[in-house]
Amino acid sequence: MSDLKISTLNLTKRYSNSFQLFLMVHSHRVFRGFFIMLLLFHMILLLVPWIEIKIPAWPILKIKFAIGTSLWPFPTIDMLSEENLYLRQILMKTLEISVIMLYALDLLPKIFIWRQNVLWKFVNIVILSQMMFLLPVSIIAYDKVALPTDTMKLRIFSISFCFVIVCEILSIREQKSLRFLQINQRQQEKQRQIKQKTQEYSWCEIVKHDSPNDCWIVIKEKIYDVTQFLQYHPGGNMILDGAGGDCTALWYSYHPSKMTKQEPPQQYLIGKVRDHQQYYSYDDDFYQNIKEEVEQKIPRNKWQNHWILFVKGFLCLTGYLACLYYYINYCTLLSAILLGFLAAQADVNIMHDGNHYAFSSNKTLSFLAGYVLDLTFSTSVVYRRSHNFGHHSCVNHLELDRAFDTTFPYIRLHPLQQRFWYHKYQHLYIWIIYTFVNFTDVFGTFDEMQWFSNFPCRRGYVSKLQVFLQIIVKLLWISLTLIYPSIKFSYKVAFGMWFVYNAVHSYNYALYFSVNHWTLEAGVVDNQNINQTNWGKLQIQNSSNFALDSFIWTHLSGGLNYQIEHHLFPQFAHTRLKEIKNTIQEKAKQASIKYFEFPSFLDALISHYRLLKILGSQDQI
Repeated sequence: MSDLKISTLNLTKRYSNSFQLFLMVHSHRVFRGFFIMLLLFHMILLLVPWIEIKIPAWPILKIKFAIGTSLWPFPTIDMLSEENLYLRQILMKTLEISVIMLYALDLLPKIFIWRQNVLWKFVNIVILSQMMFLLPVSIIAYDKVALPTDTMKLRIFSISFCFVIVCEILSIREQKSLRFLQINQRQQEKQRQIKQKTQEYSWCEIVKHDSPNDCWIVIKEKIYDVTQFLQYHPGGNMILDGAGGDCTALWYSYHPSKMTKQEPPQQYLIGKVRDHQQYYSYDDDFYQNIKEEVEQKIPRNKWQNHWILFVKGFLCLTGYLACLYYYINYCTLLSAILLGFLAAQADVNIMHDGNHYAFSSNKTLSFLAGYVLDLTFSTSVVYRRSHNFGHHSCVNHLELDRAFDTTFPYIRLHPLQQRFWYHKYQHLYIWIIYTFVNFTDVFGTFDEMQWFSNFPCRRGYVSKLQVFLQIIVKLLWISLTLIYPSIKFSYKVAFGMWFVYNAVHSYNYALYFSVNHWTLEAGVVDNQNINQTNWGKLQIQNSSNFALDSFIWTHLSGGLNYQIEHHLFPQFAHTRLKEIKNTIQEKAKQASIKYFEFPSFLDALISHYRLLKILGSQDQI
C-alpha cells in the first residue's frame, strides 16, 4: 500500500513538473518572438502587391518540395513548375503551415490542460478547428475557383490573424501565470534563507531602495522587497510613488477589507524598521467595519467606471482644449477666464480621480486620466507623490502633511507653527496668495521632484524620462500661453491675459481644498498628541464637508465637498461618494466621532477665514 502511495506521489510530481515545463517552453522569449514575427508576416502579406513572382528552382529544392507535398496531410497548391518556384504560393504555404503548427503545438495542448469543464474545451476545439481548416481550403479555392485577389487576401488574412491573436492571448495569460509562479518560488527560497532573527534596517538604508529595479516598501514597520512583484501589481506603478517609504495607509485604504485583515504576502518580507515610530493605529476595527459595510453595499467592481464621471470627463477635457485653442488664437479676457475655469474643472473632475485610480477600473485609463494634470501644464507624478502619500496618509499632521510644508512661513495653519508679526494680516493677504497657487504649482515642479516631503516617511521614484517630459510640458506651457500670444498680439496683452488665466485657475483649484481641512471645525494633530489614534478616525476628525445636498457644488468641486468620504475611500469615483455618506455618518455617530459638514460653500469659506484670523493673532485656538 505504501509503495502505491509513493508511486502516486511521484507520478503527480512528474505531471506537475511536465506542466510547468510546458508553460516554460511556451513562455520562452524565443517562442514569444515567433508570435511577433508571424504577426508582422501577416501584415506584410496583406500589404504587398498580389503578383506572380517566379524564382529559379534548384534540383535539390524540387526534390524537397515534392516530398513535402506528398507528406502534407491537407489539400495543397502547386508551388513548383519544371524550372521555377512560385513565390506567392510559397508565402501562402508558409502562412498555412505556421498557423496549423501553432494550432497543433501551442493552442490545442493549452485547451486540453486548461482548468475548464469538458463542454468549454469541446466548443473551443470545434470553433478553432474550423478556423484552422478554413485556411488551406481558402487557399485551394483561390487557385481552383479563381476568387478575386483582394477578397482572397482579406479572407486569408482575417482567418489567420484572428487565430494568431487567440494564441497570443492565451500565451500572454500563461506567461504571466508562469512568471508569477517563478517569482513566488524565488521569494520563498529567499525567505527560507533569512535568519531566524528578523533583520533590521534603518530609514537611511530603506530610502535607497526606491527604483523599479530595487523597490522596498514599509507596511506597519515591516519591510517588503516588492521588486519582482511590481509588474503584476493590480494597481500598476502606484507602488513606485511610495518606493523606499511608508505605505501603510495606502495598503489599508486601497485594498479590499478581506486582504487588509491579513498581513501582506510574507514571501516578500525581508525585515523590519529599526527604531520605527508608528504614529497611527490600524488595529482598531472602526475603519475595517466601515470598509466591509461599504463593500457589501456597493461591490468594489462598481466603485469606478461611472458613466456620469465619463461624460463629465469628456465634456471638461473637450471644453478645456477648445478654450485653449480660443485663448491661443484670440487672447481675450473671456478666453482667459474660460481657460482658467475649465483647466481647474479638468483637474478636479478628471485628474483627481485618475491619480487616485478612481476614474476607471482599467489602470491604463485611470493612469491617462491622471496625466490630464500634465495636459493642464502641471505634473501628475509630483501630485501623486505629495498628495496621495504626503497628504492622504497623514491628513493635518503637522510634521508629515505636505500642505504645511508648502504654505509656511507665508501662512500659519497650525497652532504649533511659529507665529510671525505679518501673520496677523494673513486673513487679508491670503486672497492674493491664492492668486499665485498655479504659478507655484507649475514652477515648483522640479524642486518637488528633488524634495518630495519630510524624511523619512515619504519618498518616491522619478525616472529621467519623467523629468524630460516635464521639461517639454513646461516649454509648451510657456510657448502656447505666453510666447506665441506675445508675438501674435503684444506682450502687454499676452502677460495680462496670462495672469488672468492663471489666477482663475488658481482660485478654482485652491479654494476647494482649503475649505476641507483648514477650518475651525477640522482637527489638527502633531507628533506629541497623535497617541496611536486610529487612522480611519483621524480622516473624519481632520476633514470637513460642505454643501452635500448641492448638485452644483458636487460637480463643480469634483466631489471634493464629500471630503470625508473621499479620504476614507480614495478609490471611489467622486460621482458616487454620496451613496456611502449615510453609512459613514452612522458609523461615526456610533463611535462618538465628530463628522462635520458645512451647509454651504460660503459657510466653509467663512470658517477658513476665521481660522486664519485667529491663528494670525494668537498662539492657540
